[in-house]
Amino acid sequence: MQLQSHVLAPLAALAAFAPLAAADCQLSSDGNYYCAQTSNVVYSNVGFAGSYLDTTSMDESSCACVQGSSTTFSGSLAPLDEELSVHFRGPLNLKQFGVYYPASGSALRKRDNADAPCEETVATKPQHKHRRDVAVEYVEVTSTVWVDANGNVVNGEAAAAATSYTQVNTVVASATNGAATTGAATTASTAAAAAATTGSSSVSSGDWVRSSYFTPGSASNCTFMNHMGGTAGSGVWSSCFGNSISYAAADGVSGAGSAYALDDITLKSGQEYMIFSGTECANGDCGYFRENIPAYHGFAGQSKIFVFEFQMPSDTAGTGYNQDMPAIWLLNAKIPRTLQYGNADCSCWESGCGEMDLFEILSSGSDKLISHVHDGQGGGSQDYFQRPVDGTMKAAVIFNGADKTIHVMEVTDDFGSTLSADTVSGWLSQAGSSAALP
Repeated sequence: MQLQSHVLAPLAALAAFAPLAAADCQLSSDGNYYCAQTSNVVYSNVGFAGSYLDTTSMDESSCACVQGSSTTFSGSLAPLDEELSVHFRGPLNLKQFGVYYPASGSALRKRDNADAPCEETVATKPQHKHRRDVAVEYVEVTSTVWVDANGNVVNGEAAAAATSYTQVNTVVASATNGAATTGAATTASTAAAAAATTGSSSVSSGDWVRSSYFTPGSASNCTFMNHMGGTAGSGVWSSCFGNSISYAAADGVSGAGSAYALDDITLKSGQEYMIFSGTECANGDCGYFRENIPAYHGFAGQSKIFVFEFQMPSDTAGTGYNQDMPAIWLLNAKIPRTLQYGNADCSCWESGCGEMDLFEILSSGSDKLISHVHDGQGGGSQDYFQRPVDGTMKAAVIFNGADKTIHVMEVTDDFGSTLSADTVSGWLSQAGSSAALP
């Protein structure tokens, strides 16, 4: 692939790409292997050809689910290039979340890394497997962009036609002293968004455009959900399948009848919520999902960036399941739309549609965050990120379909309305711990 010259850093920077971190692994008292502390895990050779089983029905009479459809996939990052939902477990306080897609002409730089990865294969304990009040909304200036099924921004005549693309509202500038309004944090309608659209002349070819963003009290193109279906006006409950997903209230843990931005809340141990995009499923474009739930699209594409700022404080007061074991992870968005926890036939998880643990504590009270992939390839690194107990940690997860890599890394940059090509290239050039998938 020929890349735009302004995307590439000088060739000397490629030659100076630092060697991957070496590991010195020890078996911990909790039964897990931990190696060296890291600030960057680089997954390579991500994506393969395979298939998984889609759930096609959930029978409330027999409590049986049918998996009658096989979905095939192939190519770079597959199946993790499909729509993903983003999941959070406490104790955790989320300060920022965002999703970026490349502007027109942008391309991720391939890494020219001649150094052999310093990688150790160790026997590991099985990783965790995660299938199974009115918000204050600040006025923001937005730019409307159109994205195709892979999350790529579409410009020009194709966007004007707007027949096969999804509209998302990208925050260009947040108002610091603007008037606040109250109400559900839902994506603006097409007409309202068009009226509020401003020019995007500040976005250069090669930059990355923010399509979703959350800070406490304000959300754009983000829909917060939890597992409280049937309790507060959204989703359902049944004796067969329990609570479905539902809209989350501003406290993150209660159900709600419509979408809200979360307040500045800290989840307790074992509590969970998830984030979908602001685009509802329609006309079968999400495949099968459980009846009478709020169903939304996830975040798809081979080229996308998730950003986070979060704290994972200690919570040692209890002894329950997942006590003091916070986590952030990605699931194929089909999983929570059917059944995340329960009968394995009721989701595509066991057949390999994809999960990626970004930052996960494996034992109660640990300060070591591990990353791991669960699909037909499977793998990860036993190098660990330091858990942000007292302060916050900023992180970026870069899906680079151009060279079949995913970078999970700590960063210090601001998460503005755009990320410059230089910023992203700089992230990709950083040394990291190797997680080479088979």
